[in-house]
Amino acid sequence: MAAAQSFFERWLAGFAQLFGGELRGLALVAALFTLFTVAELLWPAERGQRWAGRLRNLVYMAVYLGLGMATLSLWYTFGPTRAGARSPQANLPIESLLLLPAYMFAGDFVYYWYHRAQHRYPALWAIHELHHSDAELNVTTSYRTFWLEAPVQAIVVGAPVVWLFGRPGAQFALVAMVVSRFVLLFAHSNLRLPLGPLTLAVCGPQWHRVHHSRLPEHRDANYAQLFPVLDWLFGTFYAPARDEYPPTGTENLASDASIWRAQMQPVAIWRRQLAALAQGRRAT
Repeated sequence: MAAAQSFFERWLAGFAQLFGGELRGLALVAALFTLFTVAELLWPAERGQRWAGRLRNLVYMAVYLGLGMATLSLWYTFGPTRAGARSPQANLPIESLLLLPAYMFAGDFVYYWYHRAQHRYPALWAIHELHHSDAELNVTTSYRTFWLEAPVQAIVVGAPVVWLFGRPGAQFALVAMVVSRFVLLFAHSNLRLPLGPLTLAVCGPQWHRVHHSRLPEHRDANYAQLFPVLDWLFGTFYAPARDEYPPTGTENLASDASIWRAQMQPVAIWRRQLAALAQGRRAT
């Protein structure tokens, strides 16, 4: 009983710390939501988007933060914590300034390949499809995310970068968080904003909309989250034409599906995959 209580207390402390940090970040997210929503109303790529869809995305966001952070705290509290040899917290200011782009590029490099795997393997697509199912892509879609994404990305994407660079110091982590969240929300915004030659350097809303497109000619394109040059290097870069703003959404999960169905669909998919795998083994 004492061991179980100690386990719970450690998890609760980790969850409180993690969720508290996320809440501080939400102040920035709320400000960016407001900024980009106003911009979307003035210069929309797609007109006539419903407010109901935005509110639904905020519910998904709440589920993601609650369940996702609760699960992620298990990893941070009880998982391996090897931090590597370097720690940006101890670096000189100029060194930190130079290290920040490398840190973020390494994270996006790992994320790029994880993201490609999500679109290739059904087991991973099951948790990623919710994000792509929004037929009215806008700034709130950035947090229309299945809750398992939080721990999976922390393990698959975050852990290798921490192992390589060490745990970032507070100021270093703050700058990285501000930059990454700004780009994330900007890229999902429903803005008519072609960037022309800058498309190779900036994950803009038109470039990322191609990634969310449901048209076959846009399949397997534009996977990077921060550095589009990764797509150029690995052959998945698609530069949209000036007036190319394709429709978004998926076929299997409706944009306005119930919150419950969206949360249970991955479970149903995994059950079918396991049943098929077991049947295949019996046949052999």
